[in-house]
Amino acid sequence: MPDPSAKTSDAMASDETYIVPEINPFASPTADAAVVDESGYRIQGNKLEVRTPVKLPPICIHCGDDAHPGRSFARTIYYTPPWIFLLLLAGPIFVVIGSMLVRKPVKIDYALCPGCNGRRKQKIAFVSLVWLALLGCLVGAIAWESAVLGGVCFLLFLTGIVGLILCGEHFKATRHTDGVFQLSGAKASFLEHPIVHRNSLDYVDAL
Repeated sequence: MPDPSAKTSDAMASDETYIVPEINPFASPTADAAVVDESGYRIQGNKLEVRTPVKLPPICIHCGDDAHPGRSFARTIYYTPPWIFLLLLAGPIFVVIGSMLVRKPVKIDYALCPGCNGRRKQKIAFVSLVWLALLGCLVGAIAWESAVLGGVCFLLFLTGIVGLILCGEHFKATRHTDGVFQLSGAKASFLEHPIVHRNSLDYVDAL
């Protein structure tokens, strides 16, 4: 004699809804695979070798002191291959367009101690005053048609350019190979700090 409960179970099973995962026919075979890139830094002489993004220890990159309670920076800097400046022969606009097309970004988090960050603010304030003085001097040179003021404007302009360079990014990307960036800018007191070494990929590999 057929078991009524078996029929009931079959009926319930037939009413179950199965959800089939959606498949993207246009996705590449590895699109859903978890890709884990080596992230961190290695110390190579007076430079750092990193993969983006990288977070440096909370040690001042200038003096090597504890960066608390200083200033943390989250920056994106770019590597532009030197050959791009050959496009100057065709015109500056080609250098700008070419740089935008071939530059490689690297994201880096780092810190300055209160003292170094204070000196940085003083430099920025000085450069701002230089550019304000240049503006005033330029207005005076035009109004009074003064060659002397024109010469002062030129000197102020050069001073302002040098100041902008000194107050620019703390790191400079000097090389890029297969996703690895070489960065200059960190001082020896940072690179030789024990905490910096303990957090490097070289130290992790040695464990």
